Amino acid sequence: MARKGGVLVLASAMLMLAACSSDGDASPSTTSGTVAEPVPTSPAPTTTIAPPTTQTPTTTIDPAETLAAEVEADFREADRLGREASMDPFDADKEAAALERRLGVIAENFAAKLAEWRELNYALRENPDVPVSITVEVPATLVVEGGDVAEMQICEVDSWIIVEVGAGPNGSDAIVNDEVVASRATVFLRDVGGVWQYEGGNVIEEWEGQTACISPS
Repeated sequence: MARKGGVLVLASAMLMLAACSSDGDASPSTTSGTVAEPVPTSPAPTTTIAPPTTQTPTTTIDPAETLAAEVEADFREADRLGREASMDPFDADKEAAALERRLGVIAENFAAKLAEWRELNYALRENPDVPVSITVEVPATLVVEGGDVAEMQICEVDSWIIVEVGAGPNGSDAIVNDEVVASRATVFLRDVGGVWQYEGGNVIEEWEGQTACISPS
């Protein structure tokens, strides 16, 4: 890994039609002094057009796509938390949050790095000219079918700057390392209680001074 800090809306209209007729006034007739009752008129029948029925579409969930999305999201969260802790190594809460997303040697190495940085008064700073990026080149899949470890290939552009806090002129930060490195790597994450935690990685290729991974020939 990188040396510094890396890793339809459907609108429908319904037409309602109703046919109606007006009642006429019946004139009473007189027969032998008897008033005839008015004959009631029957109301005209009404016709109602029922609204069209919409067939609910069937959604098929691809387990492989779901897995890949979950692993990527958890990896990016682990990376974000690691960056935040590296920008403020003296913040114990940020360190603890980053370590919760790491396992084994990865967690040990991260904690050791922060301890060293506290001694040296180092911290991570963003590069204003070159953006940091992580691109998934090969989506995550399980290493063993039915297992709890997934692997994913990424390209990382690490442009973070390591500084010694307050060691520059007038109390500014002094740059220790501002090298830009692009690296292609395979990262491994383990499912622990429904969260994919960062457990390891292997660097495949690395390019110093590059802002992108070179496509394999």
